[in-house]
Amino acid sequence: MGAGASGEGGMDAANLLKPMLARGQLHCIGATTLAEYRKYIEKDAAFERRFQQVLVKEPTVAETISILRGLKERYEVHHGVTILDGAIVAAATLAARYITSRRLPDSAVDLIDEAAADVRVIRESQPE
Repeated sequence: MGAGASGEGGMDAANLLKPMLARGQLHCIGATTLAEYRKYIEKDAAFERRFQQVLVKEPTVAETISILRGLKERYEVHHGVTILDGAIVAAATLAARYITSRRLPDSAVDLIDEAAADVRVIRESQPE
């Protein structure tokens, strides 16, 4: 993986994990970008063959709306607010349009979380 690599044959994280993965003592799921995969995983054939690559594409705005609807209740309970469906649609649409440095659904989930937190703070800071 390159993490803590100490040169050829050194004990980086990949070399520490390979024996356990080969013996079936460790089961894991990893997530990385394509660039990091190519840089750290692909270069080590012995490490790479112990994993199955699954490419996950960014969801569409419509799929993101569906994901947010599935998460809605958790955020409502956590923040003590009601999240309207229009807010979900707006979060997905606006995140796709304006938060181009990040991917859906992560950017839209953060918008919902931050907006709900803001509503809670505003409501709790108002005098009774």
